[in-house]
Amino acid sequence: MTPLLAEWPRTHYVAGGNNPFLIYVVYGWVDLDRPLSRSAYRSSGVPDGIDLLSYGPTEHPDVVRRFRTGHPWTRLIAEDPDLAAIVAAQDCCLVVKGDIADPRTLSYFRDVIGLLAFCLDVGGVAIYDPQMLKWWSPTEWRTRAFNVGHCAPRHHVVTLISPDGDGTEWVHTRGMRKFGRPDLSIHRVRTEHR
Repeated sequence: MTPLLAEWPRTHYVAGGNNPFLIYVVYGWVDLDRPLSRSAYRSSGVPDGIDLLSYGPTEHPDVVRRFRTGHPWTRLIAEDPDLAAIVAAQDCCLVVKGDIADPRTLSYFRDVIGLLAFCLDVGGVAIYDPQMLKWWSPTEWRTRAFNVGHCAPRHHVVTLISPDGDGTEWVHTRGMRKFGRPDLSIHRVRTEHR
């Protein structure tokens, strides 16, 4: 008998909100022919609405290069040059993306977190989260995402603060779409209101 997985509740669920949207990029050649253990990864597998798209040297190599540009990549090179070198040596990636139709629980997120941990164990070397503009090492993914064992939204959403031209600040989030909520964008925030 297949063991039951603990549901991740969505306590404040109201029908008819936005669909959660997820996108992650796993660098390295991921052996998807290996079986995913439901109990070891606390995952039912790939949720409905999520696609797994493999890219490599003969299948759209531009996609493999695309995420290794811009500020997040430059920041990774500066902050973790060893991980950046490992990612730079890869010629394959797996894009995990899609949206989930108005889920009553956050179990879709539990499933994807476990699926990504599995991907790291079968060939993946790093995970890029374009919504947070964050590169995850395998150790950090296991520590801050998978081993937590429950939904920890603060680990999957980032609040950014940028200067506005008038001496105030622009406070905005990235990653709220993972939970079916729009990202926030508030301009002209004074320091005392931050």
